[in-house]
Amino acid sequence: MSVSCRYVVAVLVPDRVGLLRDVTAGVAELGGNIAGIRQTVVDGFFSLVFTSVHPPGTTADALRRQLAIRLDADTSIVVRECPNQPPPPLPDGTRYVVVTRGPDRPGTIHAISAFFVEHGINIEDWQVATEGADVLYTAQVTLPAVVAFQPLQTAFRARMAARGLAATICHENIFRATTEVGPIKGLLRR
Repeated sequence: MSVSCRYVVAVLVPDRVGLLRDVTAGVAELGGNIAGIRQTVVDGFFSLVFTSVHPPGTTADALRRQLAIRLDADTSIVVRECPNQPPPPLPDGTRYVVVTRGPDRPGTIHAISAFFVEHGINIEDWQVATEGADVLYTAQVTLPAVVAFQPLQTAFRARMAARGLAATICHENIFRATTEVGPIKGLLRR
């Protein structure tokens, strides 16, 4: 029995209409199925990371060539083999949302991410947006069960205040309930 091929692919190219269609067509033409996907546009660049499963014998080079045929000449495409078993798990914990706001200064993202590394906290998602004179940094993190929330919140606020930033960490359900419109019961994750 032959084993299917699994790849993780990253695509980076100046944004234009139709890029996701072109990528997914290339995967489908090789008989592949996209398993997980994350796509966004950052400062005018289309950024896509996905995993795909293909019939036995489909090579990483064949997938890269198929995508390159459909995409612009200045596209960066990285295709890596992805093991069929999941990666080692990160520590179990609870999801929180981190919001930091203040003036744009060099080193801010490093300061925020370094704080979380010091506490063994994984950043799962990150977004930066400009709002007037301020920059809004929003992250989704998982706090390991061994991390005490209140002292962490106090330490994070103090560290960010030293950089001139307002900061908070709140449980994802509280964040969703206060930022999304809809019945509370439907917004909560179990």
